[in-house]
Amino acid sequence: MQERPDNGRLEPDTNTQAEAIQEQSLEELFAEAEALIGRMEDPDISLEEAFAAYEQGMKMIRACNRRIDQVEQKMLVMNAEGELVPFAEN
Repeated sequence: MQERPDNGRLEPDTNTQAEAIQEQSLEELFAEAEALIGRMEDPDISLEEAFAAYEQGMKMIRACNRRIDQVEQKMLVMNAEGELVPFAEN
């Protein structure tokens, strides 16, 4: 979301949003998601802004899920026999 200088309302900018989300760490995405939740809880938020914040939050959740899946695929765990196996096989 980008703020418009004229009235401060949020407007979607999907190309730069997707790129920005891909460049953020999980911690940054979680912090931004918390900020979105806080903004959505504001009783003065317009319905349009709430929907835009919700949409942005869903994009962040999908990006987080993809990153977590990638990390899980790379993780190794030790099984009962002391062998290292991929996380999903444990």
